[in-house]
This record gives sequence, structure tokens and C-alpha cells, in this order.
Amino acid sequence: MKVLIRADASPTIGSGHIARCLTLARVLRAQGSEVAFACRRLPGHRLDELRTEGFETFVLPERYPDEDPRQAIESMLPWQADIDALAALLSDHPGFDWIIADHYGLDHHWQTAARQWAPRIAAVDDLATRRYDVDLLLNQNLSGLSENYAPLLPAGCRTLLGPRYAMLREEFICPAIEIKQKASRVLVNFGGFDAACQTHHAMLALADFAELEVDFVAGADNPAWAQMQALAENRPHWRLHSFVSDFHQRMTEADLFIGAGGGTSWERAAMGLPTICIAVSNNQQANGEVMAAAGAHVFMGARAHVTVEQLRQAIGLVVDNVYLRRSLAERSRQLVDGRGAQRVAAALAGAVLKVRPATLEDAQLLFDGRNAEAVRRWSLDAGIIDWAQHLDWLNASLRNPQRLLLIAEADDGPVGVLRYDLRGFDAEVSLYLLQGRFGLGWGRALLARGETFATAHWPHMHAITAQVLPANQASLNVFRDAGFTQSACAFTRVLKDQRK
Repeated sequence: MKVLIRADASPTIGSGHIARCLTLARVLRAQGSEVAFACRRLPGHRLDELRTEGFETFVLPERYPDEDPRQAIESMLPWQADIDALAALLSDHPGFDWIIADHYGLDHHWQTAARQWAPRIAAVDDLATRRYDVDLLLNQNLSGLSENYAPLLPAGCRTLLGPRYAMLREEFICPAIEIKQKASRVLVNFGGFDAACQTHHAMLALADFAELEVDFVAGADNPAWAQMQALAENRPHWRLHSFVSDFHQRMTEADLFIGAGGGTSWERAAMGLPTICIAVSNNQQANGEVMAAAGAHVFMGARAHVTVEQLRQAIGLVVDNVYLRRSLAERSRQLVDGRGAQRVAAALAGAVLKVRPATLEDAQLLFDGRNAEAVRRWSLDAGIIDWAQHLDWLNASLRNPQRLLLIAEADDGPVGVLRYDLRGFDAEVSLYLLQGRFGLGWGRALLARGETFATAHWPHMHAITAQVLPANQASLNVFRDAGFTQSACAFTRVLKDQRK
């Protein structure tokens, strides 16, 4: 699978768009995909970092004609100029399977035009404020609601909504940090640029907490760097950093985090790190409020309305209350498990999943997959199958014209198995995933790709049915999401009206 990611970074935009897409790109590459980035050469771009990691990059201009350099983060880009610049760079490129746009300044005009290079377009979004011409839309925030997107998306667009899809680095699939009786360490970070000088603001609020050890990670180009150096100079428990290579480790050692409401929100949640959050841009406000309502962090509101004294009082409240910190940790961990990037990668790869008929050469794969404990637990026949019994079943299945046995494969190998048994005009489907594929959303992709294969193989088929154990909530959800109609624990998907 070939993927192009269109995202930018700058002091105005921030570095979060590139950061989360880079996480996704690493997962996609590990699964065998080829990933490239198209980015503008804005101040603070991260093109060099992307190249260092081995990703192909397409460099777009810093400015376009008639573009206002002072425009806000959510302002629209001159989309035709961006498309024209991209066209010049991609003139000899063979094309992509997906183009992913993570940019507030690009809407349905750009997405429609970008289809000349890929049959599928995805958008990573936080706002729900414009129209989209995409096949898949991701909003990893709690505030991303399906009803907000319904009038903005084309028919058939798949949505991935909520922190279940938060794209975090692999180290955030981790145990919860320890919540100590007494908080002693604080970590402060407001992103890679902190143009709003909130790190300096937090310093002023922490000045009276002499007993706390504090790490301030402020970014190399922080506009308040000189003032912060002066404040930290005579405080031995304070450490001011322009950059750290062990940010995750510092998070594991912290008892309290003070920061913005961007992508780091989900990293903190995955670790169970108690947080005081301040929105440094408009797009962080709604998610900050919803996370606070869920009990996942203490939200102070928009930066312009948070005084030093208010922040000082909030710090004192959280530091001195172990029960509050435990509650924040527990509630935040309930939201995020750290596997969001793998789920997004599975949704992308699932759209181009290859399905083929099984052969005798798949005997060991099918034997191991069917006998896996996680598969047997939810099978109608939960017993262990022996090798001789398995070979007899496989030979009979391959000879049976009323049975279709399929293997689904991604770039990095087999994903799962589908079996269709035709009875008259209806076929009953059963499926299972292989080791390492559970919990990432592959089941929906298997059903979709399998249905395409089965309807081509049996053109007269009218409906597909399935039986699911009542306690198998994951499979119940998969069939519902795939458009099947449920009756008790039986599912049916009607393909044709038998009267025709």
C-alpha cells in the first residue's frame, strides 16, 4: 500500500499534525506500506526529521501568491495553488492508494482535486467546521461526534471517532504510572513551539511551590526563553529544557503534568498521568471541556482567561489531593489504550485488503488460527481440533462447491479467515482473526472484502447470515457496523430482493 500524507508544522500551526501523522506513518511502514509526506517549507517545518527517518518528502512553497502570512491556524489555504504545487512535484509519480490530509486549511475542494493521485482520501480532523470529500474521516477527540459530521460528509464515508483512535507512539501501550501519596515532581510542556508563552505563565504559578521538582520543556524557539532562564537560575529544583530526548521517561516519573490540550492529552491519558490542562488554541477548547466532564483532567479553559493566581490554586488543589489524582488517572486510562495508530492503520489497509481462496498450503495457518484460545473461546464448537481431523475438513471444504474458504492478507501477511456456506440463495459466514490482529478493527474489513469476493463467486446469492454467541460483544459490534440486521444473535445482510 502506498500512502501520501499532507500536513504542515510551524509556530502558528504547531507541530501536532506532523507528530501524530508521523506516528501513523511508522506503524504503516512497519506493516509494509510505503509512506511519503508533502509539507510546506514553513518556519519550524519538520522536513529534515521526516527525511532522517527515511520517509520520502515533497517540499511545497512556504507562501502562495496573495496569501496572508498572518492568517489564523483555521484559515483556508488557497487550495488550487497548493494542488498546483503538488502536481508539479508528483508529475512522474505512479500514484498512491491513500492520500491523508491533516490540515485545517484544506477542505473538500482540495480533497476532490487530490483524487487525481489516489482513489481514496482520508482526513484527520478536530473541528467539524467544513465540508469534506473523503472516504475516511478520523477525529480522535472525545468532542468528535457523529452528529456533527453527518451534514459535512459524503454518503459512504467511514468515520473513526474518539480517543480509541488516538495515534500514539508504541511506548504509550503501557501500564499506568504510580500515583504516589505525596506529589513531588511536575512536568510542564505546552508543545513544540509554545507561541503563547504558557510555560513562562506556569513558572510564575509554580514559584511558591519550593518543595516541588519541576521540569519545564519549553522548545528551542520559545519567545520567553530569556525570562524563563532568569526565573530558573536560582531555583535548584527547577530544570529548563529547550528539548529532551527522553520525554516519555520524564512523563513516567512525573506526578503532575501541566500542559496544552493537543495530542499530548492522549499520551497523558494512556499513562494515567494527572493533568492540569489549558487550551492554547480554539480547536483545543471543546475537547478540553469534554475530557474534564469525563473526569479525565482538570481543565482551566482558554489561556487568555487563566490568571497566574488561578493556575497556582489549581496546582495546590491537585498536588495536595491524592484521591483526586487517583480519580483523574483512572478515568483517563479508561479512555485510551494506546493502540489507536494500529486501528487507523488497519482501517486504511482494510480498504485494500486482498482476499484469496485457501489452498492446501494454508493447512498449518488455518490449523493454528482455528485452535488459538482467543478464537475457540467464541466459536460455536470450542473444542481443539487435531491435525488429522483438520486435514480431512480442509480437503472436504476445498472440494465443496457450496463452501468458499478465504484468506485475507495485508502487506505484512495474513489477517484472518472467512468461510461462506451456501444454502439455496443465502450464505452463512463465519470468520476469525489471526494472532496479533485482535482488537484493531480488522473484522469489518474482512466482512466487506469477503462480501465482494463471495458475490462475484455466487452472483445469485441474495443474503448473507451469521451466528454469534451472545457474550461475544466484539463480533456483535462488527456485524452491526457492517450493515447486518440483528435478530437475537443471528445476523442477516440482504443483498438482493428475491422477488426480482
